Amino acid sequence: MFKQLQAMALFAMVAECGSFTGAAKRAGLPKSSVSQRISQLEQTLGLRLINRTTRQLNLTFAGERYLVHCSEMLQASERASMTIERLRDNPSGRLRITSPAGIGATLLARFNATFQQAYPDVTLEVAVSDEVRDIVQEGYDIALRTGQPQDSSLIGRRIGYCDRLMVASPDYLACYKAITHPQQLAEHRCIAHRAWNEWVLKKDEEFYRWLLPPVHITDNLVYARECALEGAGITLLPRFLAEESLLAGTLVDVLPDWKVSGNELWLVYPSRKLNSPALVRFVDFALESEVFREFYR
Repeated sequence: MFKQLQAMALFAMVAECGSFTGAAKRAGLPKSSVSQRISQLEQTLGLRLINRTTRQLNLTFAGERYLVHCSEMLQASERASMTIERLRDNPSGRLRITSPAGIGATLLARFNATFQQAYPDVTLEVAVSDEVRDIVQEGYDIALRTGQPQDSSLIGRRIGYCDRLMVASPDYLACYKAITHPQQLAEHRCIAHRAWNEWVLKKDEEFYRWLLPPVHITDNLVYARECALEGAGITLLPRFLAEESLLAGTLVDVLPDWKVSGNELWLVYPSRKLNSPALVRFVDFALESEVFREFYR
């Protein structure tokens, strides 16, 4: 079928140019190859398309009717190429994105608002969940992930690094013994994300690892923040989720002299080559975005 489509295109070129020589120059092929391809096409169809003489060629009745369809095929091909060119210049279509809940409800929401202002013809379909999805199997174009991706078959682009803080509400801290060292966490109620049940803290050259007992565990950082705001205990949050509450005084940095190991944020997508214009622009826009630069330092 593919060879026949090529032969149809050559036939249309011969008819338009009025000669095998002109069509051969246009197609960048030897004249003998063009003549042979047309002869093979006629054999396949079982009808002569062109009457040839030493001086000129004329289309047969069958050739004239066949040319109509060949011309329509070439016009369709040109329209398809123009569509792709417009897509490259003005990205459009659907972009499916998956993101962890805390990032999706804050950073990604802010970023997507600015992205769609720049590219209004791109439709965004966003899944916000702390469940790690198989982006290839489930048909996602791109994912935001915390930590360097382990799947070597995926392409990863690092956006930045985020601090994490241990925070609690002033009301909670007023009701419990003051905490000056991570060892005292055992005397407090701690709210932990399921993926962060071991907290690693560092002060100067001193390290401390705290493995939390199963008192209050969640798979959603926004939930953990809201619990902390209500005085339920101490929790570990990325800075971008805690910043506003810290500034308002509704949350307090529990051990400001101790640094908690942070997290990297990555963009992950299936392939480096031949990606849609919408995906290419999304990645470029994210790498330059002030939204991520502001919080991921």
